[in-house]
Amino acid sequence: MSLKLKRIDNMDILTTDVDKMARFYTEVLGLDFHLPYAPEEEWAAIDLGNLTLYLFKSEAGEHAPRRTAVNAENAPGYDSVAFEVDDLDEAEAALEGRVEWVDARIEWQHPSGAWYRYRPFFDPDGNMLYVTEPHRAPEPQKA
Repeated sequence: MSLKLKRIDNMDILTTDVDKMARFYTEVLGLDFHLPYAPEEEWAAIDLGNLTLYLFKSEAGEHAPRRTAVNAENAPGYDSVAFEVDDLDEAEAALEGRVEWVDARIEWQHPSGAWYRYRPFFDPDGNMLYVTEPHRAPEPQKA
């Protein structure tokens, strides 16, 4: 018997303030709740399209230090979540003044011809997120 993983179903963020995080993800980023939200239960489920983000209350210890957009500067572990957008300029304009940017816009090109424009920002707890405009590598020409 083989393991047949299908897709990522959900991910969790532990936070000291579920309501503040839930408002950020729904009001600032415009995402919907996946399940009905009851603030007094101190958890929320946010629909990220292809997976569900669960926010759970935790008061055990301190949040990990904020990450930077330079991978070599960060400790090992999960780094960020990137949201695909059609137009990075439009996404930046919609978020301007509503998020704390980590860095200026970044552009990166792979030798295959794929290239990306993206911009990192923090959620209220300091978790790093990106808006990214991907451009896929051109399809090889058939002979």
